[in-house]
Amino acid sequence: MKRGLWAFFQLPFLRGTPKQLSFLRIGLLRMFGARIGSGCLICGGVRVWEPWNLEMGVRSAVGTGAEIYNLAKITIGSNAVISQDAYLCSASHDYTDQAFRLFAKPISIGDGAWVASKAFIGPGVSIGEGAVIGACSVVTKDMPAWMVCAGNPCKPLKPRLMQDTNG
Repeated sequence: MKRGLWAFFQLPFLRGTPKQLSFLRIGLLRMFGARIGSGCLICGGVRVWEPWNLEMGVRSAVGTGAEIYNLAKITIGSNAVISQDAYLCSASHDYTDQAFRLFAKPISIGDGAWVASKAFIGPGVSIGEGAVIGACSVVTKDMPAWMVCAGNPCKPLKPRLMQDTNG
């Protein structure tokens, strides 16, 4: 019933709607139980399956066309970015089960992490604080904090070193 009602409110989420409607998208998500911190951005074309299973810290962003398939809880930390067309997938089917049952496991994206365009994050995965997940990567295992990770399967490649921009 909740999902059916949620589907009715999807119009502001259509791809091609302006970024300026982010406040409306966030308001609707909150109305359906999402916990979203201040200063966040949700772009058009974002698809959230179950708002009541979404939590975002402050100043985080979800880019155009990203899909949040959150049959289990998905937590996006503060100052994190989920880029366009990324897919956060908290559920799948057990291919070893004759009934092919669906299972769901939570996903956690750490503070300051960046999931780049078209990356896939699978059920039960944790992305560490400050980690970068490269474009089109397939992540099926936890990725460590402050590492640049990429590939299919995704692997840590090198430390993420931050530059001092004050000088």
